[in-house]
Amino acid sequence: MSTRDKKILIILAGVAILALTYFLIFVPQSNKRDSLKSENMNLKSQYNQLSALAAKADDYTEKTKDMSDAMQQVYDNFPSYLQIENGIMDAVAIEKSTNTNITELTVGSPTAIDVNNPTGDAGTDSSSGSSTDSSTTDSSNADSSQAADSGSSQSQTGDGSAGDGSAGDGSTSTGSAKSTVTGYQLYDVSTVMAFKTEYHGLKAMLGEVIGSSQKKTISTLNVSFDDSTGKLTGEMLVDSYFLYGLDKPYEAPYIPAVPHGTNNLFGTTN
Repeated sequence: MSTRDKKILIILAGVAILALTYFLIFVPQSNKRDSLKSENMNLKSQYNQLSALAAKADDYTEKTKDMSDAMQQVYDNFPSYLQIENGIMDAVAIEKSTNTNITELTVGSPTAIDVNNPTGDAGTDSSSGSSTDSSTTDSSNADSSQAADSGSSQSQTGDGSAGDGSAGDGSTSTGSAKSTVTGYQLYDVSTVMAFKTEYHGLKAMLGEVIGSSQKKTISTLNVSFDDSTGKLTGEMLVDSYFLYGLDKPYEAPYIPAVPHGTNNLFGTTN
């Protein structure tokens, strides 16, 4: 082998060594450097975000507490359960405070509302809720005596502790209707009131329902003027709501004692 050939081989070997060094060492190290640089930028961005959040930690904690207190105030306005006697005594209170004569009263069973899809098919239909499994009382029976009888019978079947996924008699399963955020189940109890009143009595009755401390809405209201009596007659659908699962007991309505009998049946005693 000539000297020239040896020089060529040495040059080729040097080039091969340089190429191997570039592809086996320099290129992987360069890629690793770029990867570390990109990761470092991401970590720096996360660090800046976390630093900004940490600087406002006290502010966020205070706002979270304020929101929690506001939500608790909303929950406090909901009863934990409602029974038929609640609807009856509400009607009695309206009669006494608004000079209104309720001629017919229909209290529906609790109907679960799917709060995760309130506008879907699973939502409550107020008109159907007031006619299914309902109890109807005539105006002569919608007084304290009827409420007392109803209260004694209903207290045995629905005391606010109806077990998982239910809310006493007439309720539906709540497995898929519970709020995915709070875990509570919202129920609607529809009450239909047929009434006779005057103009001022109608305004007072609407104010009584709308101004209630509990959650109530007037879904429908039909009123007509009676020429023969000069009074207003109509029908009103009131929806009352309660949250099942609240950490508070069921509050039964106050039902006053009802006197029975008389010591002077024929009115002969002076």
